Amino acid sequence: MSRVPNVWAAIIIPVPASALALILRIQARRMTRMRFGRDDGLSIAAWFVALGYSILLIVWTTGYHMGRKIGYLPDPEIDHILERSHEILFVSEILYSWSIFLSKVSVLTFYRRIFQFSSIRVPIIILMVCSGIWITVRTFMTIFHCMPVQAYWDKSIDGKCLNNIGQYYLGTDLTHCLMDFIILALPLFEVMRMKLILGQKIAVIGIFSLGSLVGVASVFQIAEAQKYTAASREFPFEFSLAMVWANVECHLAVFTSCLALLRPIFRKFIPGLSSGNTTYPTNGLSHPSNTNNTYRNSIALRQSRSPNDMDHYVIEGQRAFSYPDYDAISLPGATKDGNSISRQGFMRQREESMTDTDVSPGVSPRRGSLSSV
Repeated sequence: MSRVPNVWAAIIIPVPASALALILRIQARRMTRMRFGRDDGLSIAAWFVALGYSILLIVWTTGYHMGRKIGYLPDPEIDHILERSHEILFVSEILYSWSIFLSKVSVLTFYRRIFQFSSIRVPIIILMVCSGIWITVRTFMTIFHCMPVQAYWDKSIDGKCLNNIGQYYLGTDLTHCLMDFIILALPLFEVMRMKLILGQKIAVIGIFSLGSLVGVASVFQIAEAQKYTAASREFPFEFSLAMVWANVECHLAVFTSCLALLRPIFRKFIPGLSSGNTTYPTNGLSHPSNTNNTYRNSIALRQSRSPNDMDHYVIEGQRAFSYPDYDAISLPGATKDGNSISRQGFMRQREESMTDTDVSPGVSPRRGSLSSV
């Protein structure tokens, strides 16, 4: 029984899907005239590393019996296949680890910007540190799994290797799988505290909950990795599904990390997604067109380090460039308990900070803008 179709399916579907999500993410940035963020760069880096993993999977499948049983071949040819297979596995393990790490840090960087004044800011930082420790340990153990390193793929070398590589995979993979589900739970905790109508709350929770698919793929990958036996002559066949799920996990991590930032794309092509139309002027302001002057709320109201610099105020989704991702996850009418401010209170603070020259004589400020009263 061949598993080659499974391998090709794990390449043909996830790779273009993650690439499309990444392209739409960049396009959403352009639509909202937001600057390129660190989380965007990390997500792009994660995709390219995942692409390298997929290329190795293609090389292994087309040249060295990945997903196929070796059968009755001459011993020298079998030794060559197994040696090349372990070489590919060695490199792919490093690429897999770094792709997953970069995706995690991309999501956590996005969370840190969105929830920087939230109660979950400390857990976000802790998870960043844990991710850094995880990738350090994982990379070190992968490279120095055998001493000398070449003994991992060259069985003619008399070296010392870890006795149970399955336990190694189990320990490191379970750790990052657990972190995946914790990362998933963090924004859900914040969204549940927001005052949203039921439909809107379900929509936001649904977007973030799609990240659980990465955890599911990780669970399957862990289960298949336990079947690894270094001495087996059918190793390329037996380990093929673990490689398949690892590839799916890498690209799924990139895909789901982009979803929360695609709301401008969805709103453009799906009429009625939001209750009011929003335009994106070059000055970074977004003015709701609702006649009842309802303000489009972001996760929280923020203020910059300089209270006198009104350009750095973020007024519940009004000042986009100072809080660039508000439009990706915000919904009309959302306020966070204990972390909002009345419009009147903000305007009083504004009037105390602005000079008389902020508004030209004889010109009425526009309704819904930062210069409105």
